[in-house]
Amino acid sequence: MRRTARHIITLFLPVAFALGLAFLLASARPAVAEPVSVTPLPPVTDVDGFAGVCNAQYYGPGNRPFLPLAYNAGARHDRVDFRWDTIAAKGYEEGYDPLVDDELAAGIDLIGILWATPENFRKPGCDPAVGLEAGAGVLPGQRPPGWYAPETGGLSSFALTVSDAGACPPAGLYNSWTTGDFNGNHWAKFVYDTVYRYRDRVKYWEMWNEAEWSWFWLGSDAEYAQLLKVGYQATKAACPDCTVLFAGLHYWADPTFFERVLDIVNDDSTAPGNNYFFDVMSVHFYSRSSNAYDMVNHVRNRMGLYVPDHPIWLTETGVPVWDDDSVDPDPTKYDYAATQDEAAAYVIQSYANAWASGVGQYFFFRVHDHDMSEYFGLIRNDQTLRPAYVAYQVATTYLISPTFVTRAPTGSHLGVTLWGTPRGKVSVLWNESPVAGIYTLTAVLSSATRVDRCGVTTTIAATGGVYTFTLPGATATSPRGGTANRPSPNQNDYIIGGDPLIVIESEVSNEPPTSTVHSLPTVTYSPTVRLTWEGQDNQSGVWYYDVQVRDGGGEWDYWLHSTTSTSDQFTGEHGHTYYFRSRATDNVGNREVWPEEPYVHTTLDLSSTLHLSIGALFADEDHDGIWDKPITATNEITLTDVTLRFLDEAGHDVVSSTVGSSWEFTTIIYAGQTYQLRADSTDHMRILSFIWLRGGEVYPKTYPVLGMWPVTRSYLPLVLRDG
Repeated sequence: MRRTARHIITLFLPVAFALGLAFLLASARPAVAEPVSVTPLPPVTDVDGFAGVCNAQYYGPGNRPFLPLAYNAGARHDRVDFRWDTIAAKGYEEGYDPLVDDELAAGIDLIGILWATPENFRKPGCDPAVGLEAGAGVLPGQRPPGWYAPETGGLSSFALTVSDAGACPPAGLYNSWTTGDFNGNHWAKFVYDTVYRYRDRVKYWEMWNEAEWSWFWLGSDAEYAQLLKVGYQATKAACPDCTVLFAGLHYWADPTFFERVLDIVNDDSTAPGNNYFFDVMSVHFYSRSSNAYDMVNHVRNRMGLYVPDHPIWLTETGVPVWDDDSVDPDPTKYDYAATQDEAAAYVIQSYANAWASGVGQYFFFRVHDHDMSEYFGLIRNDQTLRPAYVAYQVATTYLISPTFVTRAPTGSHLGVTLWGTPRGKVSVLWNESPVAGIYTLTAVLSSATRVDRCGVTTTIAATGGVYTFTLPGATATSPRGGTANRPSPNQNDYIIGGDPLIVIESEVSNEPPTSTVHSLPTVTYSPTVRLTWEGQDNQSGVWYYDVQVRDGGGEWDYWLHSTTSTSDQFTGEHGHTYYFRSRATDNVGNREVWPEEPYVHTTLDLSSTLHLSIGALFADEDHDGIWDKPITATNEITLTDVTLRFLDEAGHDVVSSTVGSSWEFTTIIYAGQTYQLRADSTDHMRILSFIWLRGGEVYPKTYPVLGMWPVTRSYLPLVLRDG
């Protein structure tokens, strides 16, 4: 969540006067560039719910011009502060009731951020005016590399002395409570009351904002873990089907904050029964378009060290622009900023990267520039559109509802492909280096539609099985600076790639393929079953198959995943009935729906009857299997005191062992298992191994005589040493 110049001045008017002269001086701007004029695409109506925005609700009841613009761009979610201090001072009726009504009437649902402790509920001893923690207020040029987050604009020096007025932890946070008696736990009561009030209209609630940054949170790690726990439990008490989000991660202010909190949560014995006190991890990543992939996966990997996997939503992302006549065009005053055209490229690249990283929802920060000291808006405050608005429309129009997503770097080029969308295979291509380059895309169809970031479409033809494109070079270096206050730009670091291209390969009839598994016998008498299957597709052809198996009435499990084969051997167990089904995916990613009923099934009968007979046992001194006589000359004597065992492959006795000079038994054996006949006497032994390949048979095994081989023993010399 970006802090705003307007908000700070409202909170701290005495300080604002002292800074006024500095603002007047800073407002002297060099010559400005003309704003880029864009024409919107038609309103986006076929959406998948992936896209959202932040702060579309301005300005107030009866005056919310940005809501229909956000809706027409394809956004269906808006992320809005529900400030506790504002609600405590003014109630719900004046501001938040009409806000919720207006958003829903516009076809946009809400994520409410619950935060900002009122002054009379602060933890004793906490005062936001005392200042930020060391290092939390960061001036341009003092920020660590990669601080992809907003600065406070002209108020950055002021931000070194104070935090937001609502940044203190609430008092009574550790008090036990019930919905009948909150027992002084003011946070529990605020969360419960707010969620309960809007329980039928607002289903997503975020517990605070950027809590690792002391601009927003002056409590400890443990206090935030407690705030998250109480907030989760109060939300679920008020609205069991509501979704709770972890505080949106600023991340760069304290990269390990969320790990320390999750470590604390993991130690709470009640956490597993409460989904570890959050349903969704919320993250904020700006300016570098690859952060939507690289950093999201980093957070996911680190989160997994402490708690089970949770969905991740990118609840803030964007890049400020500097070449617009409504903002200061001086690039030396903006870190990690972009031109308007580069910002449009950022929208499509970050959107594609978010899909590739498995993000659940994408929120662009933000709709407009109102009350901002940096300028991220898709729309200017006069309601004219920046190029990023149309790029957002392009993304929400074409990058929707993939069956699956792949991401493939090729040198300095990057391709993100959304497979099986309603339009077919959709590839997003861009160049991350400053030098234009040739990109070849393997064609799955003979023609495709090319879309640029402005939404202009062109039909193209494949040549030699590929589409060939020239991808323009990247231009957005970072940082933009080069003054005493900022480092010089790194000309080798491009935070946004060059203009992206979208390539759509769509079947004439965009239908999924079909497949079937060939019939099996009702009963199979071997441990392995040979399965075969086939598929059909209307145009692009079958790419691969998934085959699942179900053991009896159990759950379906993957047996083969993404195989191009049409046959394989399945190994099962005796007495089990196995059901099989397949689904096909075609070359543009259209995927067959799993059939509700299995295609085929078979029951494995691996049991057979073994009758084993040994007439006599003798000492086979020369290992030739022949009983040489007379025994007085050969010493191949009859053995009478022999321990006889018949063992399965786990080493267990199949029948009771015996001691004697002969043996006969009948037992059940199972195909595919290895058995051992073991004969042991004082100086002789013999081990025979058996495996039978089929069930449903009677196997006789007769040994009129069976020779046992001498046991050779080795002895180590005994060495005595004087002590």
